[in-house]
Amino acid sequence: MRLAEKIIVKLKKIKSMKKAIVLLAVAAVMCGCSKTVIENEDIVNVSDSKRVRFDVSNKGWQVVTRSLDADGQEMTDLWLFDYMNGELVKTVHKVQGDADIATPSVELKYGEHHVYFVASRGKNPEVSGTTIVWGTPSDTFWKEMTLSIDGKSATSVAVALDRVVTKLRISVNDKVPEGTASVAITPGTWWYGLDYTTGAAIDSRQDDRVISVPSSFAGTTGQLVLSMFGLSDDDEWTTDLTITAKNGSGDILGQVQLDDVPFLRNRATEASGSLFGNTSTFSITLNNEWLEPYTLEW
Repeated sequence: MRLAEKIIVKLKKIKSMKKAIVLLAVAAVMCGCSKTVIENEDIVNVSDSKRVRFDVSNKGWQVVTRSLDADGQEMTDLWLFDYMNGELVKTVHKVQGDADIATPSVELKYGEHHVYFVASRGKNPEVSGTTIVWGTPSDTFWKEMTLSIDGKSATSVAVALDRVVTKLRISVNDKVPEGTASVAITPGTWWYGLDYTTGAAIDSRQDDRVISVPSSFAGTTGQLVLSMFGLSDDDEWTTDLTITAKNGSGDILGQVQLDDVPFLRNRATEASGSLFGNTSTFSITLNNEWLEPYTLEW
């Protein structure tokens, strides 16, 4: 055999051997990948969490895109606090204008959860520990929910929140004098905060709530209406109220003192009467739009 032919034969053998080696390597890789894929399938199929969407609402609320409404007023904040084994593991805070404020979606680990919801339109909220305190309280709703998350649990959960505030509404029936600049409402006790793990009212104060009176009310009769919200517990409670109207110089134009005025969660207390006359008088009723009415006269 000529030298050239021998070289060609050897090259063919080497080429065949390379092909064989490559095929063996591919087979080995395929076998290894097959085993890995099987193992990875087991891992992928065993997830330790699930994304859950909460549909937040309440009886009487109008839930529309990008908003949560109560009595025609939009909530400005929605909080979700997720606890496992007594420890806070996740906090979600949505604000007015967020597309998912009414439908927050949260990744929850498998296991038992205690989830707390707070929706409010109070001003200047501050979250500290398990409490939320507002500079100016307003309509606020709360709910605690226990969830067990696993592979079979639902991915969408409806949540109906309960109102946790009371409301004072004051109607001034007599003529508003020229120069009236403000009306201060001073309760003996008023609650500004909420413990979101219990739903209890906290942070009691005796502060003036000063409400400015636009000059357009001067000379009007029966048109001046003032209101304020406060956090409240489930049990009825009473407090004294002082209502004081002043001019721009701070001089008192009218004042009335109301004793032992009753308040209750999810109930409005309404006071109406004369503030500027020589004999200032008010009567108290409880708004039956929320709960059954209660009337107090003196």
